[in-house]
Amino acid sequence: MDPLQLLDLVNPADQAVVTCDAAGVVRAYNTSAGRLFPLLRVGATLSTSVAGPLALATEQGVDSFDAPFEGRALLGHRETCRDQVMWLVRDVSAVRACADTLLAERQRSAFLEEAGLRLGASLHHGRTVRSVLRIARPELADIAVVVLPVHGRRTEWHRAGPDGAEDAGQVSAKTLARVPAVADALSGLRPHPAAASVQELEGLADALPADPGEGGEALVIPLSGNGVSAGALILIRGPGRPGFAATDVKLAWQFAERAGLALATASLYSQQSRTTAVLQESLAPDPLPAVEAVRLGAAYRPAAQALRISGDFYRVAPHPGDGVVFFFGDVCGKGAEAAVLAGLVRQSLRTLELTEPDPVRALHLLNQALLGDESRFTTLVNGSARPAPDGGLTVVTAGGGHLPPLILRRDGRVEEVSIDGTLVGILPDPFFGRTDSHLAPGELMLLYSDGVTEARGGPTGGELYGDERLSRALADCLRMPAGAVAERVELLTTQWLAGRPHDDIAVLALQAPPGPLPRGPLP
Repeated sequence: MDPLQLLDLVNPADQAVVTCDAAGVVRAYNTSAGRLFPLLRVGATLSTSVAGPLALATEQGVDSFDAPFEGRALLGHRETCRDQVMWLVRDVSAVRACADTLLAERQRSAFLEEAGLRLGASLHHGRTVRSVLRIARPELADIAVVVLPVHGRRTEWHRAGPDGAEDAGQVSAKTLARVPAVADALSGLRPHPAAASVQELEGLADALPADPGEGGEALVIPLSGNGVSAGALILIRGPGRPGFAATDVKLAWQFAERAGLALATASLYSQQSRTTAVLQESLAPDPLPAVEAVRLGAAYRPAAQALRISGDFYRVAPHPGDGVVFFFGDVCGKGAEAAVLAGLVRQSLRTLELTEPDPVRALHLLNQALLGDESRFTTLVNGSARPAPDGGLTVVTAGGGHLPPLILRRDGRVEEVSIDGTLVGILPDPFFGRTDSHLAPGELMLLYSDGVTEARGGPTGGELYGDERLSRALADCLRMPAGAVAERVELLTTQWLAGRPHDDIAVLALQAPPGPLPRGPLP
């Protein structure tokens, strides 16, 4: 078939078609080829200035090429028909551009996904700040700086330099005010990324490297989490790196949104941790005093182990004369709410220690303070332990609906101390009973919360520890010191639970100093 007739058939195709002889002289070409190679002429020899990669491929004798020409990506191959060579060339610029765009978008998505995972890996504020810097540099910039919100007259900055070195310091509020781009980002006056020159940021002094380099470009982005400023992110690119294109700014802004939320969450967690620590310190039982006339022991295990605060409470304080005064109780509920109520009851009783020595009267006064809120009530044992003439103790207990204390006698018997009384904070006209007990030398009184007797566990996992099992456990503690008795009761209870959820557990032991051992065999 004549080349011209063949060309008429392929002219409508989306491919450029050029036919030439073995010497590289153009014999014919279609319309598409004329658009790709405007200088192409029939009868002229192919040259690199006219047909670029096509001429080079002809000269080298290769059968295909993939090369740029005049800003386009061309893909071509040749077919041989007798003494004629036919080049079929396609412009793949649009296809390549779409592929490059898709690849870039996938890379950006992968970067943001990884950033989200790394930022969410810790709730520690300092570690989160360092993660922000390590993710931002070098992916987004050569230098990354995080300036935290101002509290008072100063604030902190953190930086990752071009060599990966990290540094931190402080900057005054006055200094920040002289750098409007950063001050506006921190205050929320500029909620979007703002371009800046490196020279505009020189007022930050030590927050920038000693020599950030001439030229370059900077981007200041607010870090916001839940509508609250979490800081400002400064990204700096040196003169050897392209500036921030629109896609770069968009990616940096998307990253900053994630970083701001992570920093705000970490900051909130830090504040809550500090608040929890203060609550734990204020609501935890006071250390037991050292009193010569009374041996003391206690154990304390909150249901909320992570918070270490409980609705069970106790306090032992030296008596103004001799011996000790004490109270032991259990408010309704558990966790933080119960612990706050327990703190209120504890402070009220501590005040009453100074003004009302009668334990029954003190319960009546506390009852009046708690009335008016059905959820604010407690069980309570309030009393004192004073030395007795025989070297033992006289223990006075006033009861407000709490479990009866147990006494471990010197012969191994366990007795229950019956104290009648209603819950404290329920009735406007309550009844609180009083019982006087005598502890001979070495004998012990045990006060405990229902977290001990109502602990569910054992072989079936649902059996209560119960009063009888507690009495037997206490009997086995004969001649043990008060501290060891309290710890053993708590240990046996937790072993019974075997890791299962439980209520608050508290144990308090009051023991008379040991005297001569009783005659006869051990029980």
